[in-house]
Amino acid sequence: MKKISTVILAAGKSSRFKHSKSKIFNELAGLPIIDHVYNVAFKVSKNDIIFVCNKDNYNDLKNKFINAKFVIQNKQNGTADAINCAKKHLKSKNVLILFGDVPLLSSKSINKLINSFYNNKSIGSLIAFENDNPYGYGRIKIKGKYATSIVEEINATPIERKITLCNSGVMICNFKLLFSNLDKIKNKNIKKEKYLPDLISILSKQKKNFTYVSCPKNEMLGVNSIEDLIVVEKIYQNHLKEKIIKNGVIIQQPETVTVSYDSKVMKGCTIEPFVFLKPNVSIKNDVVIKSNSVLEGCLIDTKSSIGPSARIRPKTSIGKMVKIGNFVEVKNSQIGDRTSVSHLSYIGDAKIAKDTNIGAGTITCNFNGKKKNKTIIEKGVFIGSNCSLIAPLTIGANSTIGAGSVVTESIPPNHLALERSKMKILRKQRKNKY
Repeated sequence: MKKISTVILAAGKSSRFKHSKSKIFNELAGLPIIDHVYNVAFKVSKNDIIFVCNKDNYNDLKNKFINAKFVIQNKQNGTADAINCAKKHLKSKNVLILFGDVPLLSSKSINKLINSFYNNKSIGSLIAFENDNPYGYGRIKIKGKYATSIVEEINATPIERKITLCNSGVMICNFKLLFSNLDKIKNKNIKKEKYLPDLISILSKQKKNFTYVSCPKNEMLGVNSIEDLIVVEKIYQNHLKEKIIKNGVIIQQPETVTVSYDSKVMKGCTIEPFVFLKPNVSIKNDVVIKSNSVLEGCLIDTKSSIGPSARIRPKTSIGKMVKIGNFVEVKNSQIGDRTSVSHLSYIGDAKIAKDTNIGAGTITCNFNGKKKNKTIIEKGVFIGSNCSLIAPLTIGANSTIGAGSVVTESIPPNHLALERSKMKILRKQRKNKY
């Protein structure tokens, strides 16, 4: 494939997105919207990517995508002006134009666009989509396999408004022809902006062919409001969960389950209702994730059981046939095979070997007010209910800790440790008034 420069238009002010965070930095399935767009662009152009941004998001984008180039569009004069701002950074003979707020566009559709461009030897190609309710979209007028013009909703005649083939704005174009015709685009519209789609009719009058390809409507949805983000999130979630289900995973009540863009769930697993898989979660075969559990940045090995209402936090590795019970929280810890962590326990900054029992209500007290300390529990240890393990310490193999103990020092292997004050039973001195 010949080299292609990609321009990502991200200079919009997000005025309709009434949130403190810019719309392009809000997450879609755990990944910022702009990252979805960049990842598609990177597959095409590698490091030949130019962001057209505004002065408010310039620094954030520059710090995030260190290998890209950036230019500020100081005044919102339309998409044609935005492309013109990027001209000095473009290296390749052809230019792909994407939008920073259209995150569902797939590499498959982009490849379809590029292939149409090259195979038809056209000077440009755009992505179109069919929409039974096209209100608000630019309508594409065609002649055979070529686009001849794009009519915006506000300028369309009653007959043109009946056209259901809509413009996505995504296109690829020959660099030379693009910039030799940009100055011919006028701002004769209500907003007084220069619209890049006007290029189609200009080139058509020059008898230069501009092809189009049809792609799924859902991929072209832009995020202009919080309501739009909710719609796009739902579509993307359904797509991700369908892939997981097809891989041999049972998701009970899928509409209640949330997964991330990178969730890896292998065959034979069951995910119960109201489970939330945040980014960087890998779940191996035959695992059960019970209802209301939240997992993030962790690995769950085969035949383990998590929850219900468990929280597995980042940097956690859980071995084979492990049982994590109700309301258990695990953070930055490694738990060995066949170990059980009963309900209402907190395990933080710990390394727990195989065949260990952690009783209900057990806490690894990892923070001393200044730093986090590590708890090491060797294989075959039995810890009774309601114990507090004051790190740093090591509990030797096959040892037992009696229920209710506060453990402040390391325990050798094969020992029993108890820490309890003597119970006192005193006769009541005060008479009951009632």
